[in-house]
Amino acid sequence: MKCYCYETETDFILCVEDVNNIRLEDVIQHAWFEKTDKGFIKIYPMKGMDNGVTEEDKDLVKRNFARLGQLMFEGMLKCEWENALLLFAQKCFEHGIEWYIFGSISDAVRGIEIKPHDIDIIVHTRDFFKIKNLFPESVVEPFVDNKGIWLVRFFGRLCLSGVLFDIAADNKMNLENHNYDKFLWNGYELYIENFQARYHLELSRNREDRIKAMQAYIAVNNINVVTVDV
Repeated sequence: MKCYCYETETDFILCVEDVNNIRLEDVIQHAWFEKTDKGFIKIYPMKGMDNGVTEEDKDLVKRNFARLGQLMFEGMLKCEWENALLLFAQKCFEHGIEWYIFGSISDAVRGIEIKPHDIDIIVHTRDFFKIKNLFPESVVEPFVDNKGIWLVRFFGRLCLSGVLFDIAADNKMNLENHNYDKFLWNGYELYIENFQARYHLELSRNREDRIKAMQAYIAVNNINVVTVDV
């Protein structure tokens, strides 16, 4: 597999070529890369964009994506997340970063038998760009300010211990504006996505394997699930 980046007059482009595995193709597209005749690309518009990305940032991504891209995508097939999350948690707590666990990794942290592809992290908006500076050797995509034109205002990516981290931030997702559960994991008190919200999301998506795993967790822990229309 070949992973590299290049620039045009308007865009910063991440490319993946020589992928000879159908499962890898699936996870690369899951990571929002677009399939082309030559492989896969992800385009970051740059012209006239005051998005917080410097020339130094782009040089950093070029080096890290070439070095870590294959490891990151292959890691999505097995996602050995525990050690990677522990390293991230240790660093963030050492530096006073406020962050929250989102998506299926919140289920895995609870002990639910769900296998995530990656780790979804929400960072308080005031701390978003600090993450880039804490993990410079792990930054594999630019940390950008989307200015409200995407699902979340801020987004970036790390590859830490071979695991893909999606790092997002938005005012609506800050702790003071969003409902998280507290959960003790490996000695750390974490904020993780609300279980009721996660369960009803999976019901709405009709993901039978995840629903079954969550229902087993509900039964074992005697959780009272609020019924809603999905």
